[in-house]
Amino acid sequence: MPDDLIDGYDLDDFVTFTKFQDFDILDIHFGEMEAPDEWIDYELGSLIAIRDELMEGDLRALYIVWLAGQRMIEGYGEEEDYEISVPPVPPAFDELTAAQQALSELLQLPQELLVAAARHSKAAAPSTKDDVAAWVKLLPPDRQHEYLVRLAHNEPGLSRILVRELRELNQDKTRATPSTGEHVTYATLLAESKAIKGQLEREKREQERVARQRHLQEIHDHQDNYWHQVDLAVERGTGSGYDEALQLLIELREAADQFKETQEFQERFRSWVPPHLRRPAFVKRLQGRKFTLPEA
Repeated sequence: MPDDLIDGYDLDDFVTFTKFQDFDILDIHFGEMEAPDEWIDYELGSLIAIRDELMEGDLRALYIVWLAGQRMIEGYGEEEDYEISVPPVPPAFDELTAAQQALSELLQLPQELLVAAARHSKAAAPSTKDDVAAWVKLLPPDRQHEYLVRLAHNEPGLSRILVRELRELNQDKTRATPSTGEHVTYATLLAESKAIKGQLEREKREQERVARQRHLQEIHDHQDNYWHQVDLAVERGTGSGYDEALQLLIELREAADQFKETQEFQERFRSWVPPHLRRPAFVKRLQGRKFTLPEA
């Protein structure tokens, strides 16, 4: 990876980048981050792809780490007496890969902050296809032979080393335009994220409302099937069966209220429930949810 990989990123002590002769180490450390309120099983294997993405020049993961670092610093509530370096928002930040999304979840970045950053991101530039077959011919014969010998010895990472050397030989043809992403301060992103959070919450409530409406419509259109499910659940004579039957009855009642058929539901319920009044545990559940039961 390039020597200046993390230049321009104010990563405090959260990230260190060390180069060695045969490998590089990018150490991301957020040991002081508070654990989430509930236990979460993280699949760290989902982050493996970040290595290849960074080596291909995709800096979205690094920007995610910068956001997490700024959020940690902001949480300390301390005034900084130096100017914080602000990196450009990488292109295609609105289309994070699975690995990058997993990293943002691991670092507990709120969705609204990611959306705020994405709104300042440009579309990814179309990539040019590497003409490896043509480029290999530009290597001196002894260099080609050397690569074949190293391939025979199963040298790790050889493919990436070869492609990198070929690209350097053809850098005038393959060099991409340097990133001109927008530099946006964390304070700006944070302010924008607060408005976005309200918007996302409204959208979520609307989605839930629409989904609920569809569900009630489904119940209304297939009432007989739902009543049959109630019968099967009650007949099991178990606590879980009674709970299932109660939930189905609640949904049938809500669907009736939604479509202004409350009276029809009450009549059907009164004619259905008498054989089940001999089930005290079930009756108690019905009373707890304010179902009107006929007098004994």
